[in-house]
Amino acid sequence: MDDVKGLFFDVGGTVFDWKNTAREEIQKLADEKGQAIDGDAFADDWRGEMFKVHTQVRHGNLPWTNADAMHLHALENLTGSYPLLTTIDRMALVKSTWHHLKVFAGAAEAINRLRTRYTVVVLTILSWESIVSSSKAAKVQWDGILSCEFLGYYKPSLQAYTKGIRLLGMKPSESMMVAAHKGDLAAAQAAGMHTAYVNVPEEDNVAEGFAQPSETNFDIEAVDFEDLCSKLQA
Repeated sequence: MDDVKGLFFDVGGTVFDWKNTAREEIQKLADEKGQAIDGDAFADDWRGEMFKVHTQVRHGNLPWTNADAMHLHALENLTGSYPLLTTIDRMALVKSTWHHLKVFAGAAEAINRLRTRYTVVVLTILSWESIVSSSKAAKVQWDGILSCEFLGYYKPSLQAYTKGIRLLGMKPSESMMVAAHKGDLAAAQAAGMHTAYVNVPEEDNVAEGFAQPSETNFDIEAVDFEDLCSKLQA
């Protein structure tokens, strides 16, 4: 794969541990209010509901908006299941969670290594502001951040990948999508990109709108970030 020049990273669930961040933030609020909550279930429900909103936005059934607004909409949809959400500043919860995402161990160091050999950018459905804030706090350095909110298309739409590639002046054959989500990688393959699957400690089983391939045949399958760097010769 000597022709690969650019690595396009998914970040929510690949570089950043959204699930434990969300679990800890809602648990903190529940403790402050003296209420009990299943933080793990809430995190999965929030993510799942957001993807339902995301699918509606992607298909034009809801107005175009960014992921922060989608996460807020999702919280509003969950108030019946989680009464705690009626007693808090829901946008503040969006910001404290998605703008302060915890980073998976080894990710920041791996990205620095990969940047010595490749142009390494983000390609995410999350908001630009959230990834700037989370990356700065976690000391993750990128060559660029592409949020779908500015591309006019959300992953897994084919155009989200092809427009991101064009913005970097590359051909699909010169690009590689890196993710811990097989549905994201399958969509990138359809856009002509090379693909790298990286295993991360926290399984992300929420993939609304991303078709899950029955078989996987990615260019690289890495057991962790160290292995990813080794296989990409960085």
